[in-house]
Amino acid sequence: MKKVWNNLVNFFKSADKNNLYSLNGCVPPQRAVLFGIQHILAMFIANLAPILFVLGTIGVESEIKASVIQNAIFIAGIGTIFQLYPVWKFGGKLPIVVGVSFTFATMLSYVGLQYGYGAMLGGVIVGGIFISIMGLFAKYWIKFIKPIVSSIVILAIGLSLLSVGGDYFAGGASNTTGVLRYLSWQSLLVGLLTLIACLLFQMFVKGTWKNLSTLFGICVGYLISLCFGGVDFSSFEGVKAIALPRFAMTTIEFRWEAILPTCLIYLVATTECVGDVSALCNGGLSRDPTTKEISGALACDGLISAVSGCFGCMPLTTFCQNVGIVSSTKIVNRFAILFGAIIMILAGLFPGISAAILTIPYPVLGGALVMLFASIVVTGFEMVAKCGFTPKNILILTLSIGVGYGFSLVPNFYSALGEVPSIILSNPVAMMFIISFILSFCIPENYGLKKSLENKENNSEKISSEKNND
Repeated sequence: MKKVWNNLVNFFKSADKNNLYSLNGCVPPQRAVLFGIQHILAMFIANLAPILFVLGTIGVESEIKASVIQNAIFIAGIGTIFQLYPVWKFGGKLPIVVGVSFTFATMLSYVGLQYGYGAMLGGVIVGGIFISIMGLFAKYWIKFIKPIVSSIVILAIGLSLLSVGGDYFAGGASNTTGVLRYLSWQSLLVGLLTLIACLLFQMFVKGTWKNLSTLFGICVGYLISLCFGGVDFSSFEGVKAIALPRFAMTTIEFRWEAILPTCLIYLVATTECVGDVSALCNGGLSRDPTTKEISGALACDGLISAVSGCFGCMPLTTFCQNVGIVSSTKIVNRFAILFGAIIMILAGLFPGISAAILTIPYPVLGGALVMLFASIVVTGFEMVAKCGFTPKNILILTLSIGVGYGFSLVPNFYSALGEVPSIILSNPVAMMFIISFILSFCIPENYGLKKSLENKENNSEKISSEKNND
């Protein structure tokens, strides 16, 4: 016990602000808290939105909704700690923040409406176990996902988030009342001023503090929103002092009709997780992830999702928003992000904390996050460039964007195929992965190389003859 205490004391004595750019090591608590808060503010509302959408669609009672929201926040904090500091093979040992993904929202709404809330939770639990097992055996299948495929998945994640950032910036399409309603001039102004505040802070503040530009922008945008009278404090109504996690307030059912489609959408989320981990390592650590890191991250996502289902919640996965923060700031210290996880756990136990965070208006979040989402796109293109712009890679990239992303922009494009296939294929991340994965094996490695070489030789001969003529 004395040895553990001495190690802990020595760890805090070694605190150094430069450790912010390192996975390990202690960071001065006053800095760690701020960077932890920045991560949580970036993902908090997006973490709850899918829950409200799904439970609202399938008609779950208000009491159950309140319990599920608190459970989701609490379990997300626990899952983040597992990702930061793994237990056995569960956890990526990377600066990963876990949250509820919108990837599952449409499919779980369909399953819940068709077979009931209990059957939906059964699918979440079984799907989580399935993905966890897949993660543990990742070393046997991850080699089939070639670098160009991982790069395109990251690009797909970034492209799919751009519309989310734009929607938030404009006030949120679902927000039709109040001063900061959707597309009102006040919303656009608040979003713009928040973005400008983030940019100015990042450009003119020196040292590591400049990486708190997102937090600064949110604070400035929040104050401006208060001046407009656009901050809604209704989230405080009926808030309890303490809310302990509760198991699912319904009978959990295990039905194959619900389990199979849920497992399919889990596979889509798996490609996102692999892409997120790759983007995080390339953007924050300037290297590719190891098989062990991908395996641990997937196994943890699956395990924590299965636990989440037992508490009535949706699956939890690696959160894209936070990958954007890491890519933009290069802050990768796990100890700093641990503070964010602790804040989530406290918010899950003390609803007043989550109620306060929920008062942040959509335009403020949009202004702060739009640049972070775009940074994921840039990371994707950087990784594609690292793979090389060979004729084969260019063809894969072209078809993946044109078909995989382009068709997803057309409403109901795949509706003739039926509801379940339509839900999966309408997801640009899933489609861009499927197309790039198939093409990476179908197109020969030497595709177009001979023609490209001939063109280079012809150009060289042309340049030489022109020089001789001169």
